Amino acid sequence: MDRHDYKMNTLQKLQIVAQIIGAAGLLITLVINYRQLRIMNEQVQEVRRSTSAQHILSLLSFIESDEIRAAMNLVYTTLHKRHFSEWTEDERQAVSKLCSSFSTAGTVLQSGLVPQEPLLGWGPSILRCYQVLEPYIREMQKPENAGPQYWAGFDWLFGQINLATAKGQIHKARPAQHLATARL
Repeated sequence: MDRHDYKMNTLQKLQIVAQIIGAAGLLITLVINYRQLRIMNEQVQEVRRSTSAQHILSLLSFIESDEIRAAMNLVYTTLHKRHFSEWTEDERQAVSKLCSSFSTAGTVLQSGLVPQEPLLGWGPSILRCYQVLEPYIREMQKPENAGPQYWAGFDWLFGQINLATAKGQIHKARPAQHLATARL
């Protein structure tokens, strides 16, 4: 074995060691990057859950405002007995705010920003409210009035609650339960 072969052998050994060290470094880097990506993904998921919770709370606060609860109570105790043509201007304004609020809630839920489940607890109350208000809603959706898209979110919300009720996700409440829910 001459000196040239010995040098080549040493050089080859050094190259192999350098390649092993480089591969180990690359593997360590990949493991660290993978862990960082997992941690970042968990953080993003937590931010999404937190944001979703904030949206849910905002939506429920909006729906549970004193003004909306008073309007629902008006629907359940008074307006269900009369045709909408006999309602006073104040009653129409209260009902319009109620329909607009439920339409907004439906639009937000339809967008997917907020999961539907928290609002499904309101299902029986919303169903009863819609059933009482439907003739008025249809009147307002006529082309000569506001048009077919007026309160369309409320129509969508009603459909979703009906669907959830049919699937057994919501139990129909008796009329007395609607009043209790409206006063909560």
